[in-house]
Amino acid sequence: MEHQNAAKDARLHRMGTEKMLPLIISFSLPSIVSMTAQALYNITDTIFVGRLGTEAIAGLTLIMPLQMLVLGFGLLIGIGASSFISRSLGSKNYQQANHIFSSSIFLGLVISIFITLVGVFQLKPLLEFIGRESRAIPQAYEYGFTLIFAIPIMMFNMILSQCARAEGNPRIAMNSQLTGAGLNIILDPIFIFYFKMGIRGAAIATVIASMFALLIIVRYFTSARCHLKFRLSLILPSKEILVEISKSGFPSFARHFAASGVAILTNSLLAAYGAFALAIMGINNRFIMIFFMPMIGTSMGFMPIAGYNYGAKNLARVKEAFWKATLFVTAICTAGWLLVQLFPELCLKIFIDDPEVIAQGKSSLRMINALLPLVGFQIIGGSIYQAIGNGLAGFILSIARQVLAFLPLVILFHHFWGIEGIFLSFPIADLVAFTITAVWLRYTFRWFDDEIPAIAKLN
Repeated sequence: MEHQNAAKDARLHRMGTEKMLPLIISFSLPSIVSMTAQALYNITDTIFVGRLGTEAIAGLTLIMPLQMLVLGFGLLIGIGASSFISRSLGSKNYQQANHIFSSSIFLGLVISIFITLVGVFQLKPLLEFIGRESRAIPQAYEYGFTLIFAIPIMMFNMILSQCARAEGNPRIAMNSQLTGAGLNIILDPIFIFYFKMGIRGAAIATVIASMFALLIIVRYFTSARCHLKFRLSLILPSKEILVEISKSGFPSFARHFAASGVAILTNSLLAAYGAFALAIMGINNRFIMIFFMPMIGTSMGFMPIAGYNYGAKNLARVKEAFWKATLFVTAICTAGWLLVQLFPELCLKIFIDDPEVIAQGKSSLRMINALLPLVGFQIIGGSIYQAIGNGLAGFILSIARQVLAFLPLVILFHHFWGIEGIFLSFPIADLVAFTITAVWLRYTFRWFDDEIPAIAKLN
């Protein structure tokens, strides 16, 4: 028992003492692998479903905004709980950490059941609203209705993965997601082609893979290896827990909610141009996931470190963590930018062989991702406020790109330039969001610089 406690304490201690860049990499790599594995569910489905035709990919594109919304609810609870747990552990308040953990599981159960019930009765009207009269709606419904019943599984996967990261063990989330993604890759062709279930087979494969991923992470939380323990007596959240989870988790929810709303609008506009336009956007979204999810994974690895050191009043170390994490994610998104700009046709051919989609999609992919290297800075910039519990700043920065910038731009640009205007809206929105984040961080870091000498005197 003493050995287990020493190992658990060492995981926490290293967040406040270890050299920053190796610490961020060690925390982020499991998160990167985990998030990339999670993205592989969608990427793998798209690769195999793409063999069923352009309308099948268009169907996945129509359902994606609703998947993003479910993910947003999972991150609302998961990241909100993770931030508060890491700060509680940093201040040695272990009872509070267990209360947060137990309450987050209860909240996840309630919300996931509610979303499932709404989905059962409202999925078809939602798809008809998004897709107008698109011929891809039946494909989207067939895929989406099957996934509805896995919403609680996906919700708990997200919440428990974030809680594992908060207590300094991101590898368990990585192992869980890798197992699920690997199983999904194996099961997809079996259900789609061997059993001839088509797009529904892709959804069934995802459900089964998600179940196995959840079993792995549940096994960890029922073992003696973790700090956090579920207590039935602590499942009802206090007012403080609800406020803190909302403050830290709402920015992530807002980001995904806004992205879902923007995707609904964008898909609705693109549906008027035909299935090929929806397919281009769907392929872009899936391909960019390969680079976007590692950036999100880095932010997840960064937040417990920043939250722990903020709780320990080590502001200089919080700043250092920010700049090292930003450097890391900028390298990731720059690699994605180079690949899209130099080899757009190859990026498209991974998913589809439709000549029309490939011909139209090459220039579109380049335009959409023209300023991709700026995105990493904005992601870490928003994450630092979630880590330190500044919900207002985190919320504003989380919606800066999608709501404050992209939404008015896409409406205006589409009016003047049609489909090209839709694609042009993406890089301009990236530039606006980058500028807003830079200005906000400038004032925050000035406050940090003023507080650091006062904290040093107290110590």
